[in-house]
Amino acid sequence: MAEEGDPSFTVVEYMRDHSGYKCGYCKSDNTNFSHGMWAHRMAVGDYQDLIDRGWRRSGKYCYKPTMDRTCCPMYTIKCDTLEFKLSKSQKKILKRIHRYLSHGAAKEEKVFGNDSSESMQGNPEYVIPKFEASQELSSVSLCTNVVNMRKNLESSATEEKESSLNSNKEYLTPGTEKDTNLCKASVESASQDFIGESPILKPKKLATTGPDPSRPPCRKAKDIRRERKEAKLAKLAQEALTRGESPMETKQCKMPNTQKVLEDFISEPLPENPAHTLEVKLVRSQPSSAEFQHTFKMAHQVYEMYQIKIHGDTPSKCSEPQFKRFLCNSPLEPWQPHIGPPQGYGAFHHQYWLDGRLIAVGVLDILPHCLSSVYFYYDPEFSFLSLGTYASLREIALTRELQRRVPSLKWYYMGFYIHSCPKMRYKGRYNPSFLLCPETYSWIPIENALPQLDAAKYSRLNEDAAAVDENGQVDISKIRVLYRQDLMRYGRYHALNPGADDEEEVREYATLVGAKCAYSLFLYRS
Repeated sequence: MAEEGDPSFTVVEYMRDHSGYKCGYCKSDNTNFSHGMWAHRMAVGDYQDLIDRGWRRSGKYCYKPTMDRTCCPMYTIKCDTLEFKLSKSQKKILKRIHRYLSHGAAKEEKVFGNDSSESMQGNPEYVIPKFEASQELSSVSLCTNVVNMRKNLESSATEEKESSLNSNKEYLTPGTEKDTNLCKASVESASQDFIGESPILKPKKLATTGPDPSRPPCRKAKDIRRERKEAKLAKLAQEALTRGESPMETKQCKMPNTQKVLEDFISEPLPENPAHTLEVKLVRSQPSSAEFQHTFKMAHQVYEMYQIKIHGDTPSKCSEPQFKRFLCNSPLEPWQPHIGPPQGYGAFHHQYWLDGRLIAVGVLDILPHCLSSVYFYYDPEFSFLSLGTYASLREIALTRELQRRVPSLKWYYMGFYIHSCPKMRYKGRYNPSFLLCPETYSWIPIENALPQLDAAKYSRLNEDAAAVDENGQVDISKIRVLYRQDLMRYGRYHALNPGADDEEEVREYATLVGAKCAYSLFLYRS
């Protein structure tokens, strides 16, 4: 069976601005430098390739820190969720959440509202673009130009060979049924609604009419564990009798200690009548599902409280339009292949409902190889629950659940790791984690990278002096361009516009996105 390809395509507009921004970490003026581009629309596979080059999105704006120049270098960090090991402090937070759900807040409960990792949870590295897109291209239709695709793109046998190596993103030949499906998909995808629900734990709701006689009574977790232990001992004793050994010696043997994993803590049974119920929902944000639209006002209210209390923003800085632009708008085109996550790929909000009240939201992107955390915010009233850490653990658990359906989807991307800012080092506590080398774009275990970052805030990370950026050599004449609603290579575009003085800009763009993206994305030219 042929692999199902994503029919979506990507259109970006490079913004060549080299001026400095205010740093969200050291608070210095004009010391935060980054490259940026506006993503009018983007296939999920293309964004996966971009974040593996050090890019990151906020809304539809994508930016890549200028690592050797910015005051606080930002290293892309990811966690291998299949090998993830809980730390002692992470276990304590999971147990605290369970106690709170079971019995309510204890008087001696410590308030964690000033915990640096909690207060910095979010995205202060986000830079507001100084330039907006020159025009709106998210709904651009390429159907009328399909006839010109082959004429514009098949200029050489070399280009045909390169196109075949990227068959899932290659240009489609005109007059085929597949072309028609591409045009339909680009229009119909904007109207699709995918409403997903977290496949992890859906806690029980409070009983309102007494115990359900049709269901077995709830039992304490310790009783269940004791019964399991006794059953295992009985099995060992029976095996000892079969071998002719004394079962008494087997019973006295100490059972091996089975370590609890993340899912065991999350799915820990609650008492019959818990003090609180927690429900976690995954709802598609772009295009917005009916459930997302229904909860939009509540989500914005929590965001406003969080930004004002935790980050000190004014109400005007966290208005509904700003909230929508920053955390709801996304360039990612939804894609739901037959073999893929049940919710499909794209942009989602992970909502946390406590007793029917929305208390926190995680903004997530589900991509072909990872779950990428965009932002997280919560109601400051519940700071004592350490919701930032708890949400990260739930997102790791969600990634592991998705991996059962999609074996390649095993990574959890946490955004940027900023070693020069002690408050942002908490991301390195999710073990095992890897940092992206800013020169070779290879992944380095964080424990190997930390000594280098202790010595210098900017480091190559990859200690192999012979290693190079294998994706860095780009023939700019082959870069894909969208010009006047027509698709072509940059070489042809330049021939049509000999006076265009943009070769240096296009070369810079190609170096930043890498060859794979340069030959896949459509660079808008006005």
